[in-house]
Amino acid sequence: MREAVECVLYIEDDRSSMLLMRHIFRKKLPEIRLMEAWSVEDGIMLAGLHRPSLILMDIQLPGMDGFEGVINLRSDLKTASIPVWAVSASALNDDVQRGLEAGFQKYLKKPLKMEDFVREIRESLQLAKQ
Repeated sequence: MREAVECVLYIEDDRSSMLLMRHIFRKKLPEIRLMEAWSVEDGIMLAGLHRPSLILMDIQLPGMDGFEGVINLRSDLKTASIPVWAVSASALNDDVQRGLEAGFQKYLKKPLKMEDFVREIRESLQLAKQ
């Protein structure tokens, strides 16, 4: 088995969403290591320690929500340059606009389209290497 070159952090409190993301990474993106956080607070700590290549974050989370989370990540020099994508079922245009204004690089709507999602992850990580 190859050693993971890239690392993606997924911040999500829903068990079925986390299991689905594990499955996607295991089957479609096996060369990328998936780190998991069940809260924004844990995700911020992991991001500061491990500096993942990309952070995927739900919006509706207990405690600090995703909007607050991305603002916190952007305000810390250790994590400010890490791309953060919202992955959320909150798909109203106002939610998307608020997310982009808060600092999310992309706003992906659940349910994810598998091929598009995998392609976007690969493209993003290739750009990060250059």
